[in-house]
Formats: sequence, structure tokens, C-alpha cells
Amino acid sequence: MLWLMTADGALHLAPLENPKHVLDIGTGTGSWAVEFASQYPQSHIIGTDLSPIQPTYIPVNCAFEIHDAEDSWDFSHQFSYIHGRALISCFQDPSTIIQKAYDALEPGGYLELHDGLFPFSFMDPQPDPDGVLMRWFNSALTASIRVGRPWNNAQHYSRWMSECGFEDIVEKRFFWPHGTWAKGEKMKRLGALFKEDMAVAVEAISMKLFTKVLGMREEEVREMVESVVGEMGRKGVFMYETVLFVYGRKPLNAESPSS
Repeated sequence: MLWLMTADGALHLAPLENPKHVLDIGTGTGSWAVEFASQYPQSHIIGTDLSPIQPTYIPVNCAFEIHDAEDSWDFSHQFSYIHGRALISCFQDPSTIIQKAYDALEPGGYLELHDGLFPFSFMDPQPDPDGVLMRWFNSALTASIRVGRPWNNAQHYSRWMSECGFEDIVEKRFFWPHGTWAKGEKMKRLGALFKEDMAVAVEAISMKLFTKVLGMREEEVREMVESVVGEMGRKGVFMYETVLFVYGRKPLNAESPSS
């Protein structure tokens, strides 16, 4: 919902023209793939993920496969469009995934990635650098680095796409306020949804990473989570996440990987 609302209901920003074969990496519940298949009935969409949590009843032009994007890509055809969303915690080296996507695209095809920047940002006044909010952000980033999947990689997507050979790269930045402090109906709706998501995400992130990676006790983590969620929602705290929509085109004269 947040991603769709951010783009005013658009499933993509890349200028697509009748894409024939589409790949959604890290498809998760498969909602994007199903919606894309319904919107583009002439396309064939494959959604891949490590977990079989996708719906059973899907459009006839949509299929799901269990596949680790960090393994070799052995698809029987090239793609017109490859999409990925909210992948910052998924890969050890996202640049290799971008290269795989480049190789798997047909000439003229597009790769589009949607992701958020971490840590989040704040309007003035800035939070106490030694306070619980910044301790939580720093701890989460440290833990993600220790497990080999740094959560601050999205800032490099445009550069990595350029280095892989993509052209006509476009990066657009949007903002998700935490809560309803931002002006405008759309921003207030985004903020309310983002606040709801974060109330759940903070605990999920913390219990998994902080206990297993940082060695914190569960009771200690729960106390921290309660403080963090409370501080995020405190009046006078103007927190927001910057989200990126980045897309680029494989050159029409690009050679195939085997040539």
C-alpha cells in the first residue's frame, strides 16, 4: 500500500511499452506480480522468492518460482522488465544482482528498483545522538553489516546500474513521514500507514537481529523496542524515510552475455 500510494497508484515508473516477459525478484507475497499481471494481460510475469508464501489463485499470465536471486539465473528467455522492491536486507552484494538483471534483460529492457534509505532522517530538531532512537538505528545498521547485508546499500543503486552498463538512469526520491505531522492529505495518509508499519517492524527487526547478532537479552530488547516506538511517536519528533525509485535501460545495441 505504501509503495503504490507513493507512486499515485503506479506499479512502475519506467516507461514500459507492452512488456512481454517480466521478472519480479524477491516477490514476497506476490502482490506486485499479481497486480502487474492483471494490468498487463499480454505480459507473462514470473515472481521469485525463497519462501512459498504467494497466493494459489493467480492470473493465468503470472507464475511463482522458488529461487535464490544470489544463485545462477537460468531462465529460458530474456526479460523486457525486471522489478525489485524492498530488497535492502536480502543480498550480500546487490551490485551482483544488478549485473545478473542486466544480463537477463533483452536489449532495451528496463530494471527498476524501489527501496528505502537507512537510517531514517529527521527534520529539526535532530535527535540526541546518544538517545535511544540513534542507538537503535546504529545497532540495526551494525547488525546488518555483521550478517553481510548492509541496510545502507540503496544509496548506491544508481551508480551500480551505471557501472553495469545501464543507460537513461532515473532516480526519484520520495518521503514517508512517520505520523501525521507533514502537510497535505497524501502525506498524512502515508505517514499514518508508515507509523503503523514501523510499530510492528521495530520489534520484528530488533528481536531477530539484536538477540542473534548483537547478543542482547530478549528482555533488554523488548525494553528498547518500547522506548524506540514511544520516542518515534513523541510529539516534536519529525522522522521520515527517504525512498528511492530507480530505473535504467539496457542499451539497444548491448551484446548478450554469451557473445
